Amino acid sequence: MIVQTSRRLLLGAILIILFSPVSLSPVAAAQDDQFELRSSADYVFGQTMNFRLAAENVGEIESATLYFRLGTSSDSFSVDVPLPEGEGGELLYTLDLSQTRLPPFGSITYWWQLDRADGSPLRVPEQVISYVDDQFAWRQLVVTDEQGGGSVRIHWTGDDATMGELTRNIIYDMLPRAGRLIPIDRILPFDVYIYPTTSDLGAALRLAGRDYQPGQTYPDLGVLLLTVINPETADAELRSGLSQGLVDLLLYQSLYQYAGNIPPWLNRGIAGAVRGQFDITIEDTMRAAIVAKSTIPVTDLCAGMAIDSDLAVAQSESLLAHIVANYGEQAVRSLVIYFADGDDCPTALRRAVQLTPDQLETAWLRANSGSRNSRTVAEIAVWLVLVLAGFGLAALLLARPRRRQ
Repeated sequence: MIVQTSRRLLLGAILIILFSPVSLSPVAAAQDDQFELRSSADYVFGQTMNFRLAAENVGEIESATLYFRLGTSSDSFSVDVPLPEGEGGELLYTLDLSQTRLPPFGSITYWWQLDRADGSPLRVPEQVISYVDDQFAWRQLVVTDEQGGGSVRIHWTGDDATMGELTRNIIYDMLPRAGRLIPIDRILPFDVYIYPTTSDLGAALRLAGRDYQPGQTYPDLGVLLLTVINPETADAELRSGLSQGLVDLLLYQSLYQYAGNIPPWLNRGIAGAVRGQFDITIEDTMRAAIVAKSTIPVTDLCAGMAIDSDLAVAQSESLLAHIVANYGEQAVRSLVIYFADGDDCPTALRRAVQLTPDQLETAWLRANSGSRNSRTVAEIAVWLVLVLAGFGLAALLLARPRRRQ
């Protein structure tokens, strides 16, 4: 199956990149102890990246080549670097990041090869530099789950030390739910960057050559990018951003390029289930649409309709909750697999829950209309009790003076 093939390709591509430390000054000696090779790299985010090699006692160098590889890609790039005059000295190559856009929040693996006049080449071992937004002083919290929940590195700005702990708690609250709905065998390490404003996040991505839209996720970068604007509503903001970002990231880790086959309604529905917190706005939107008979036809959602309205979000989450309640979490996992394998929506639904889109819509409306009526009756009953109790209390207060007279 495509899913199984993609998993093997993904696992085969796992490298020590996401959490490799930036090694800037090791001595990379070849076979002779007299050689001294010091390789380093630094950058200004979105502007330039400098690769340096200090070479001493290596004899006459005829040519120098710098190689680098982006992220987990197997493709490498090379560039010939001009030599300094005389023997030894420092080799420098400056990469113009305004012309060559590197993937932000990722890693660059680089190494050098020197061709000498005596015919014996020297190869400097590979090193890794993490290319992240350096315009902020990032605080950091690193968490590793030994039970298989993944390793997470959380970055945020400001003086609030509790932000990292709150983010950690929410992520590890969401991961078990996500793992039950997404067919993933192993969660790869990932980073979380929490920006103070949406404009700061947008500026960072534009500097790196990425188009930015609020709410958009970038699972191919292997990071979660979000904003927390108001510390007083941090929990809600984090849950909203993390649920969608985490689902997109885990789908990408599980399915690789086939994650794009998952329809928006299913993706958004899973994010709602992973969020783990009741959203009264979404619930009210859903109730109003059912009463007004203005819900979105499931056939439209099935056709790949964009989830760009409150009603589309509410209905996607409600449909997913209905499937879980009646057919179990395994049905959702099956849907993900069938879509990834290329099934269209009617075929995937028939295989997973034995229903057509129209039949699913009918069953979902019946279930939610009943629950809505039940809630309405209960609410009316509560109000009636409160009103009657109020009249009773008033009668008692009025009766007391009469008895005294």
